Amino acid sequence: MTEDNNYDHLREKIIRQKRVFDGEVIQVDHDTVELPDGGQSKREIVYHNGAVCLIAVHEGVMYFVRQYRIAPDEFLLEIPAGKIEKGDVPEETAKRELEEEVGAVSEKLSLIHEFYVSPGFSNEFVYLYEAEDMEMKKQMLDPDEFLDIVEIPLQNLREILADGSVRDSKTIIAIQHVIEKYNL
Repeated sequence: MTEDNNYDHLREKIIRQKRVFDGEVIQVDHDTVELPDGGQSKREIVYHNGAVCLIAVHEGVMYFVRQYRIAPDEFLLEIPAGKIEKGDVPEETAKRELEEEVGAVSEKLSLIHEFYVSPGFSNEFVYLYEAEDMEMKKQMLDPDEFLDIVEIPLQNLREILADGSVRDSKTIIAIQHVIEKYNL
């Protein structure tokens, strides 16, 4: 991996910053930046505590959730996921989300990938874990959470990517990992 400081000649400098929204989940700043060539530009930056998501495979099936997402106004097929609350540890958040959304517990999670969701305007960072040695229990959704568990056989994963059933980036990354891992 290349060090950030090798590219300092590309860095933008914030010269004016104004918080325009301070919500429970995100904060939004309207910034004026100095560009590398000395010019100025505007940036709207969304700050987010980050999120976790999980690959949950058990007995030949991969577990997904289908839920309504109001921003795109669609019912999306996604892997289990959740936001990291301030002060939380990502791995513990992942264990909690696995139990809440899928009804499974796992004491062994492996960190598979870390990535930015939309770095052009947000600092949201996602941790993708894989649950191992899952034990199925009972789904324990939050009071404001409504979703269906969807079990998809591993041999059908390529098909759901090809037919457009999956439109969520974190889920596409997870499925591609599982396809490679299990040589599907």
